[in-house]
This record gives sequence, structure tokens and C-alpha cells, in this order.
Amino acid sequence: MIRVLLQAGVSLAAVSGIAWLVKKMNLGVEPRILDEAHALRLAEEAEAGFDGVRVGRDRGGYSALVANADGRMMVIRAHGNHFAARSIDSNVMMRLDKEFLVLTVPERRFGPVSLQLGRRAGVWAARMRNLVPSEGRWRRIDADAGDLAEENAPEMDSQAG
Repeated sequence: MIRVLLQAGVSLAAVSGIAWLVKKMNLGVEPRILDEAHALRLAEEAEAGFDGVRVGRDRGGYSALVANADGRMMVIRAHGNHFAARSIDSNVMMRLDKEFLVLTVPERRFGPVSLQLGRRAGVWAARMRNLVPSEGRWRRIDADAGDLAEENAPEMDSQAG
């Protein structure tokens, strides 16, 4: 009888110790984008020199859109207990559903990103519709001035490997 109680006590102590360690290491905690400043910092970490100026943060804090002054955009999402980011270009599929904006990047492993942006979802969708490819360069339609601003396109490898 004493042996059984001792074994139960040791097991309880071991489980309690593991639970304390998991909590101390923040394991099992879903990462959240806390605010706009956090989203801007994540964009800068993902791409040095990105220098975001506008943020569209998901209401739950699981993802965000960040735009820089040049009109380039990036989507950031929670991935495991870290964050992952991808540039947005004309290859990203977009669907606007009321207050939700759903983005699907060509990279399947990244998966679709659903952002609950409220009334701002339409504004961000309009900004993304303005990204169009043009003869090896990306053109951003400047909605304020009505003219086109050209940017260097990312280099594409034309050889199949």
C-alpha cells in the first residue's frame, strides 16, 4: 500500500514539474501580433529594410498585412509558435468576403491566410488589386495620383531545374 502511494506521489510530482516547465517556456501558447508596432517589427525582421508604414491587423492577432511607402505589401501569420511572412504580389489569390480577406500565396506550405479586418478589408483588397505585372517590372497604380509607379520586379529563374 505504501509502495502504491509513493509511486502515485512521485508521478504527481513529475507531472506537476513538467507542467511548470511547459508554462515557464511558454510552450503551447499561440503567438499573437499584439499591435501595429509589433507587426511592423515582424515585417522588418522578415525582410531587412522593408520599413512598413501601414498595418492591417487581424482582430484575433493571428495575422497582419503590412505595406511600405513604395506600395509593396507583406502578409504575416502565426506559424507554430513563431511567425512567417511572405511578400504579396499579383500571384497571390485574394478573396474578399464581407469583413474577411482571404489570401492564398502560390507556396502551398504557407497555406491560406484569413484576416478579419472589419470595414478595412475592402480598403486592403483595393490596394492589392492595384498590383499588376508589367514586362518584367511590377507596376503599382497610385490611387491618389491616378498614374503608375514602377518598381523592380523580383528576378525570376527562367531555367527549369
